[in-house]
Amino acid sequence: MPNPLTFELVGDTQLVVTRDFDAPPALVWRAHMEPELVKKWQSGADDWNVVNCVIDAAVGGFYRMDHEGPDGSVFSITGTFLDLDEPHRVVQEEVMLMPEPSPPNHIETLFEAKGAGTRMTMTMTLPDAETRKMIMDTGMLDGMEISFKSLDALELA
Repeated sequence: MPNPLTFELVGDTQLVVTRDFDAPPALVWRAHMEPELVKKWQSGADDWNVVNCVIDAAVGGFYRMDHEGPDGSVFSITGTFLDLDEPHRVVQEEVMLMPEPSPPNHIETLFEAKGAGTRMTMTMTLPDAETRKMIMDTGMLDGMEISFKSLDALELA
């Protein structure tokens, strides 16, 4: 059984999120990189749905996810992949559109084998403490765990 998401604040600008999954790194990687899989595990559980998902999983590639809430409100996440080492590591720069763009968030995500499963460690580096607080105040961590529980239930074989 996977453990729930944990997080740690490091210094003034970093947020480190850790989550275990009962699937091997290659499958957890696919769930993060294939648009049709992303739509499945990031939609519905918290009444938000991914209505558009584009992922060009290549160095320099662009991604965008548009989420629509139950009241019709929309927020989007866009970014660029800076480095990819399938299925072990992703480095990306991300911006949340809420509706104004957030400052860039530099994210390094590691997918490490842990027994038959995966430990995902996501280190977010934001420009300052105020931006980190703003991002956390969106309820992002709660939303991530809701989505990760949906990922746990997804058939990835």
